[in-house]
Amino acid sequence: MLLLILQSAALLLGVFLISGSVGWLLSPKPKRKARRVSVFDDAPVFLADPEPVRQVEPDPMVAAARQMTSAEIIPLRPVAPTAPVAAPVGVSTELEPAIMAHIEAPVVETPVVAEPVLETLDRTSRPKASMLSAMTPESVEAAVEQAGTGLEPHRLRAADGKADDLTLISGIGTLNQKELNDLGIFHYWQVASWTPEHVAWLSARIHSAKRIMRENWMAQAAKMAARAA
Repeated sequence: MLLLILQSAALLLGVFLISGSVGWLLSPKPKRKARRVSVFDDAPVFLADPEPVRQVEPDPMVAAARQMTSAEIIPLRPVAPTAPVAAPVGVSTELEPAIMAHIEAPVVETPVVAEPVLETLDRTSRPKASMLSAMTPESVEAAVEQAGTGLEPHRLRAADGKADDLTLISGIGTLNQKELNDLGIFHYWQVASWTPEHVAWLSARIHSAKRIMRENWMAQAAKMAARAA
């Protein structure tokens, strides 16, 4: 009898265990909670406000180009020639005769008055030594620079008697003497009479023209002409 009771109890226990296992297997399983890594895992997530979109100013050159390309092309219309404007009544359209004469008149250059080429001069008619014979070379050069194109000096067709030896003047060589003789200058008194205008005229016609002022040929010639007189 006791054995029967024990067998019945064991059978009931087995049935209970089997039914409990089947029920556990068929029941829905709860979701596993994610593993917590840090204290910030449970913190609520706040989404940042979106950054406002910046409005970019359009490039004026690009805007102008778009406007030009998008503008309507209007064909050009031929412009009719306009009639000449008539002058007011009582107003003459012609220039005064005096003004027309001034406009139409040709430009006439005033010739430079040159010294005549003389046959000869007696001693009383010969020009005296110029002011350059008493000036320093620096003053002579300054006076010549203000003389412009200059004037011809006193020239002769031939030497008055025997020609002076101009090479005795410091700065005059044989080439310069020949050039001066070809220009009608043969004597000391001629060189001594040179003015700033004369030196300016000669500077464009002889070699070593700077030596006329640097060594003052006029002062040297004046001394030699005084000794020869």
